[in-house]
Amino acid sequence: MEAQVEATVGSEYPAHYKVMMDKLNEQRQLDQFTDITLIVDGHQFRAHKAVLAACSQFFHKFFQDYTQEPLVEIEGMKTQN
Repeated sequence: MEAQVEATVGSEYPAHYKVMMDKLNEQRQLDQFTDITLIVDGHQFRAHKAVLAACSQFFHKFFQDYTQEPLVEIEGMKTQN
């Protein structure tokens, strides 16, 4: 039933989701309200923990267990050119 409600809301207000994601991305680009720095292969990325946790089961679990400073280095990842 919950999925049906979400699908209905998503189809009724599709522009709302785009506006929300655009605003979150704008805030990230301006470093507003970002609360975590991810470091991947020496590159730093500011992010919103709530967005990462909502989009990734890995980060959801990680942030529940991780209570130290808001700086995380991820090793073993390769960036694509």
